[in-house]
Amino acid sequence: MNAIILVRFLSLLFLLGKARCSSSYVDHARIVAPSDLQSEYDFIIAGAGTAGLTVGDRLSERGVYSVLVVEYGYYDLSNSITAVAGPPARRSAGPEFYTAATRFYNITSEPIPELNNRTMNVAAGCVIGGDSAVNGMFFGRGSAEDYDAWVWSTGRARQAEYEKEWGWKNLLPWFKKSVVFHPPTPEVAAQYEMTYDVEAAYGGTTPIHASYPPFQWPAQKIIWDAWKTMPGITFPVEGASGNATGVFYTPNSIDPANRTRSYSRTGHYDNPGGAATRANFHILPAHRVLQVLFDRPSPKRAWEAQGVVVVPRDGPLPSTPRSIRAKMEVILSAGAVHTPQILQRSGIGPRDTLENAGVHVKIELPGVGYNLQDHAWFMLTFNYRNPVVPNATTLAMDPAFQAKALVLWDANQTGPYTSNVNSGAWVPLSVMSERAATIRASIRSQDPAAHLPVGVHPTVVAGYVEQTKARLQQLESLGSAVFELLFTGGAYVTPIFLKPFSRGTILIRPDDDGVDISGRGDKEPIVNYRTLSNPVDLAIMTELIRFERKFYGSEGCPEWIQPALNASDAELEAFIRRNTTSSNGHLSGTAALAPLELGGVVGSDLAVYGTLKLSIADNSIITLIPGAHTSSTAYAIGEKAS
Repeated sequence: MNAIILVRFLSLLFLLGKARCSSSYVDHARIVAPSDLQSEYDFIIAGAGTAGLTVGDRLSERGVYSVLVVEYGYYDLSNSITAVAGPPARRSAGPEFYTAATRFYNITSEPIPELNNRTMNVAAGCVIGGDSAVNGMFFGRGSAEDYDAWVWSTGRARQAEYEKEWGWKNLLPWFKKSVVFHPPTPEVAAQYEMTYDVEAAYGGTTPIHASYPPFQWPAQKIIWDAWKTMPGITFPVEGASGNATGVFYTPNSIDPANRTRSYSRTGHYDNPGGAATRANFHILPAHRVLQVLFDRPSPKRAWEAQGVVVVPRDGPLPSTPRSIRAKMEVILSAGAVHTPQILQRSGIGPRDTLENAGVHVKIELPGVGYNLQDHAWFMLTFNYRNPVVPNATTLAMDPAFQAKALVLWDANQTGPYTSNVNSGAWVPLSVMSERAATIRASIRSQDPAAHLPVGVHPTVVAGYVEQTKARLQQLESLGSAVFELLFTGGAYVTPIFLKPFSRGTILIRPDDDGVDISGRGDKEPIVNYRTLSNPVDLAIMTELIRFERKFYGSEGCPEWIQPALNASDAELEAFIRRNTTSSNGHLSGTAALAPLELGGVVGSDLAVYGTLKLSIADNSIITLIPGAHTSSTAYAIGEKAS
């Protein structure tokens, strides 16, 4: 019996076993079939992603509470998820239980007017482990100011309340707890000028691993040294300590013991002593949380979450909707796309959106589905004057070099087959552009509502006003980056815009098939990135290109030749509109942490306004997207929420 058949056979036996347990306690932890579900759990979590599995792990680890996590994605043990280093033939040789396409939702955005009406794929993980199972494993954090800005944007009258719970100093302990850091060897650190500060940034033991590969390409060193010639560029010892501007190394979420992906399934479920070993933990894969069920004994009482309705991803719908009760709390951790969808289907959200879909309005929360942010990016290519070898092309095309690399990999998992992206530059606006003051002045002169969606609620506008004040504070500082440039020494770069002023929306469709609990719920929400809807973003991105071309044309980059620098603003803007991708898979902000009067959806305790026993723990609560890839922030939110 081959490995795939054996695993599937054992999985089938595992799923067919019947639960013999009381109504509120689970007698053995496992991936369950619908027939094994309890009628009641203490906590129900919608979403087994980066934050969701973190919360479920923490809530169940003392053995006191029963926990159910419901996930639309499959429990996928395919080798291609974890095999992220080594020779490509070996990475693809392991068992595959589901195709890679099943690990993402199939969602296409609305046409984006400012990007020549192009549509975009919406990158949202759909598998046990969520985005942490499918992302690029770049495992950084934003600057301290990126997280303090969440507090600044709550308005002067409420900042004291929010700074007790949020901001950098309150999140840092959870960042530290969420990961175990593996420093490079002294030899590797010296060879590539890697620096780090364990005490300032790390110290946790959670088996989500952060590590550096033992190899960088030779051209990476040339780029690293070239940054030393640029005015205003600093080299902090440790970017994860809150000082995330300048040029520094960032680890990958890779387990150095075997060079495999480290993600929420391996660190919060399948790990030794993890949730999979507990008698009080269940995961229901391949099912969608359709709605939250509420009860309201009297009009004077808040709506109290009673449980959830779940529907299968595949096969026929049950004859009657399947509901499961939550004794203590329902926690939404379905991500920035689906957390607002669940709320809206359940009767919580903007009144006009709900009424257009035929949903009874339980709680009018105008901010649900608004405030969408992501990191837009584009690619710039350059020409080698004198190609630096070996490089990634050498590894792909040269059999002799491949053979040498294979010897190193087989001996001790070192060498070129371990290479990854680890170094980058995070540049503040005033360092990047001579037009920084002009850009800030243009932001101050804007009508706050002018570039938001038409008809947006006044509270959402008020929240945007405070967000803009916080962002301006960051743009005036050397402690916040506006763009990220990762480099390995290749003849291309992908500048990533970190501080967008444009705001998008995620709203249910008028014909949504999940507003009735007897529906399937397959119709995805309307995702409107609205990229570059605020013209200041185009102005900043134009400056990004000018700065990048200036850098690659400098004396510090002798091996590269940049295209001509004499392009007009109009030509650069046209290039940006043609080539920008709206998303880096960092969707955030659609159920924002903010006061209710500022369009907030959750308060400082992460409870949904107007409800009891309902909270949110995922990146949808991010008020202002940080200047970093967002997986580490999702882990920290999950740790803090639990």
